[in-house]
Amino acid sequence: MPPPSDARPVSLVVEIPSSLDFVGPVRRVLEGLLASHGWGEEDVADVGLVATEVLQNAVEHGSRNDGAEAVRVACTVKGTEILIDVDDPGSGKGPQSLLARDVTVPPPVDSSRGRGLYLVHRMAHELHREHRVDGGGRVRVRFRPAEGP
Repeated sequence: MPPPSDARPVSLVVEIPSSLDFVGPVRRVLEGLLASHGWGEEDVADVGLVATEVLQNAVEHGSRNDGAEAVRVACTVKGTEILIDVDDPGSGKGPQSLLARDVTVPPPVDSSRGRGLYLVHRMAHELHREHRVDGGGRVRVRFRPAEGP
């Protein structure tokens, strides 16, 4: 049974090394958290996909992708929504490239990359990108289940 909408939020906050090896485990923990709150299988999978895309972008583009830096993930489940913040160190392509991309326009059909944030934009209820004062980037995603927990 899902918690009432006024229940205390449940949070998952983790810092992972800037390596793609840690993306899958974070996704599985997040999906388990949502399932334990009564989210349906499709919504859990959708949030898992969205979180994976944002986290992979932070590692691949917002860091040196060498495991020496940290990427921070903060997920808060409150009532019928989840808020996911992913912070990168900004040492990769830099936050400017994160902000420059128009995520409302799909990449060219023959492009082998560049669909991640477009997909997130289409699936999430809110996508916000910002350049943090410390030089890193932040992506915030808000997601509400279609099925309702």
